[in-house]
Amino acid sequence: MALLNARTRRPSAPFSVTVDIVGPERSSTAPAPYDVPVPTGAAVRHVPLLAVLNSGDERLIVIGHLRVVVHSDLRTTLEAVVRGQWLTTAGDGPTGPTASGWEARTADERMPDLLGAMLRAVPHGHRPDPEGLATEIAKAQAEASRNTVTTLRAFRYGMEHQLGTTLRSGGTHRLENVLADVIELSTLIGRVADEARTACRGGLGAWITYPAVYHAHRRTLDPTLPVRPGARRASREAWFPMLDAGVRQCKAMEEEAAAEAPLLHSLLNATSTIAVTREAQAQETFNMIAAVGGVMFGVPALILALYDASAILPLRFGNAIVLAPLAAAGLLAALLAALLPGRNRSGRIRRFSVALAAVLTILIILIAGGAVVTP
Repeated sequence: MALLNARTRRPSAPFSVTVDIVGPERSSTAPAPYDVPVPTGAAVRHVPLLAVLNSGDERLIVIGHLRVVVHSDLRTTLEAVVRGQWLTTAGDGPTGPTASGWEARTADERMPDLLGAMLRAVPHGHRPDPEGLATEIAKAQAEASRNTVTTLRAFRYGMEHQLGTTLRSGGTHRLENVLADVIELSTLIGRVADEARTACRGGLGAWITYPAVYHAHRRTLDPTLPVRPGARRASREAWFPMLDAGVRQCKAMEEEAAAEAPLLHSLLNATSTIAVTREAQAQETFNMIAAVGGVMFGVPALILALYDASAILPLRFGNAIVLAPLAAAGLLAALLAALLPGRNRSGRIRRFSVALAAVLTILIILIAGGAVVTP
């Protein structure tokens, strides 16, 4: 567990901020966000955490949840539990920011410093009461996480552009890299939706320290719910609209992530289909090469089997006519290679050129061998 302390003085309400970060290597043993003991007189809020951290030519993407605890003296603790993190190579493409080479990481020494600085940089107000201050900080952090979904959407645009470029270039290895990146981004998007859904259902965790305001907000979403004791007074709190705005931010974050999921799945299916097609084309190319090779080596063997080659050795200009059947068969093999199904004209010309070069090579070898060998 990495502990980062930062004390920030506010003109209207001095308080200290402590950022406590639990990395993915310990997130499995970390308690649930609602199971942590609450200090007496403190206010607690819980929001999803999504951040794209800039570390030069790389981007470190983290997903988890953030627990905001404001004590009675306005001392504030932001406890970030990172459930997953990915490291990517960043760049700028025709469609905006791009990321490639996605790699799931369990530990990164740069993450605590970068994430701590990002959390402290999120602006918020200076409400004098713990509940109001915790709600305002939670709403600001939830909005920052929701805005980060836009960056993930830009990464998806970049992957779609990479897929189109790969299709035109014909690189199979690059296509496999795009497929792996799509899978990693799809996993990240699923976790984003899960964290946002949990925070939205819990009303930012307001029920932990102020159950009445949680039930009052639930009733604004569903008026058919029964009125709970203290709910009317809780709904008149000055920061109650801020709580509603924070919940709506989490709901919007969940909806945007859920909208990205089927698009990524469609991209994944398309990439997988293209990869299978490429494998079929590779098999087709192998069969073509095997067929051309069979013709080139089979015809000379057939000639040697039917006729005694010793009568025409050594080869001279006058008796080199015996190689005419081989040349005709090789040319036919090259034509067959060119007529095989292809995506464009340049591909057919390339196959014809390769097959014809192989035929000419065999002819040269046979002529040279026949010229120097004497029976």
